[in-house]
Amino acid sequence: MDTCISATEYVRPLRGGSQAQLLRASDGHCYVTKFQNNPQHIRVLANEMFATRLAHLLALPMPPVEVVEVSDEFIGRTPDLKIRLAGRDIPCCSGKQLGSRFVGECAFMTDYLPQVSMKYVRNIFDFARVLVLDKWTCNSDGRQVIFTRRTSRSQYQANFIDQGYCFNAGEWSFPDYPMRGVFATNSVYDGVTGMGFV
Repeated sequence: MDTCISATEYVRPLRGGSQAQLLRASDGHCYVTKFQNNPQHIRVLANEMFATRLAHLLALPMPPVEVVEVSDEFIGRTPDLKIRLAGRDIPCCSGKQLGSRFVGECAFMTDYLPQVSMKYVRNIFDFARVLVLDKWTCNSDGRQVIFTRRTSRSQYQANFIDQGYCFNAGEWSFPDYPMRGVFATNSVYDGVTGMGFV
């Protein structure tokens, strides 16, 4: 059985529909932490954990996921740990939450690259590979990526993040939406000629 780490420091809120929070944990790393009472659904935590673990079995570049224990005491002394819902601020719940290792500790990071810069992504072939996972797990969101590099002269690494909408988010169903799970810049699929089995 997995052991969990505990939240030790509040860093900042993050963008996105789950209203994740960036927390430092007892292992020294920062985690994008999604709470059980997030506005999307509690199932997005299970989706993220399961789909990311599948991705690691496929050797896809995704940050590791952990169970992050957030204590009542930590919530009590961190007034910024709030969920905005229907115009009201609700405290994030305590207990076991989903943490995805923050990839932003690299020297350079961005969530957007213009199409002309995609030639500087060293693992561009992984976009087609992760598309297979997204179709297999019915990711009903667009593919999200963080591009990182160690120096201004090195190539970018694509890191695939946010698997919360796999299995059709909170629905746990598999509707047929061919364009869901696809990355917005189509040039990353230039070598892909079809979606059929070979």
